[in-house]
Amino acid sequence: MKVFIRDHLALIVIYILSFTLTIIYCMLTKALKATDAMYIVFFNLLLLICFLVYRYNANKGIYDILSEDIAFLEESTKDLGDSALGEAMGALLEKQYNLYQGKIQKYNQNHKEHLTFMNHWVHQMKTPLSVIQLYIQENEGEEMAENLKVEVDKLNKGLNMAMYFARLDEFEKDFHAEKVDLYSLIIEMLNEEKRLFIKNRVLLELKLEEDIIIYSDKKWIKFAIEQIITNGVKYSKGENKRLTIELKKVSNMVVLDVIDRGVGIPKKDIKRVFDAFYTGENGRVFGESTGMGLYIVKKVCDSLQHKIEIESKAGEGTRVRLIFRGEL
Repeated sequence: MKVFIRDHLALIVIYILSFTLTIIYCMLTKALKATDAMYIVFFNLLLLICFLVYRYNANKGIYDILSEDIAFLEESTKDLGDSALGEAMGALLEKQYNLYQGKIQKYNQNHKEHLTFMNHWVHQMKTPLSVIQLYIQENEGEEMAENLKVEVDKLNKGLNMAMYFARLDEFEKDFHAEKVDLYSLIIEMLNEEKRLFIKNRVLLELKLEEDIIIYSDKKWIKFAIEQIITNGVKYSKGENKRLTIELKKVSNMVVLDVIDRGVGIPKKDIKRVFDAFYTGENGRVFGESTGMGLYIVKKVCDSLQHKIEIESKAGEGTRVRLIFRGEL
């Protein structure tokens, strides 16, 4: 109704002003009696009201759609009335809707093809990595083989990150909730990451409570924790600094802390660490940062309904905390 009044306000003002001035002129020239003037005012107002009611009903669909919050795009293509304006507006909106739908379908198709390509590409890259790993096993102990192990680990992590990032948009299709023994998962993960700690000369300190069960997706939460630990090691390397992993139950919650004593995060960067492709000051110094690790971790935690917090002080280190609901 507000839109309708604003749309016709100028017409109403001009109409009332016009017949008011006409009546004043006629009364001043004594061409009309006061009673006749009242009749003219009444009939003119009646005609104006009838016209406005007709206009409102004829274009009610348009005014409704302009004054309502549209939750779904399909709602913009509903019947807008039989008036010429309503039919023209309806045809335009339907044309725009069809155009939009076409673009959305094209985007979805391109995205699906991109996702398929990424998955195939990652699996194809795993094949030559398997060959390299076979070479490493056959030449165990040689300096070249030991150096290759580290590089193969980096490649595997990079490929896994690319694959998980590609699957984020279809997380629901790849999600499987189950009971996860967090203690066993962390121990298993750390055994797989021994070379990471040795190569970067980072000492590991564990403070883990056993028999802690959470509900989560084992594959996704393992990836998230792995990313956090890898970051902690990467920004602590070369100085025999400790990386502490604490796992404990607090009331009905499970808390996992990964604490490093590395370079820390500058205050100006802390608010943006979960932004995609944001590397910050440390990323530019270390040069290996993609700015995607913590972004994916945050997306995964949000999708799994786990909470992630980060505290850091430049030059002192960083604490990343994951908070889970305990087993019900």
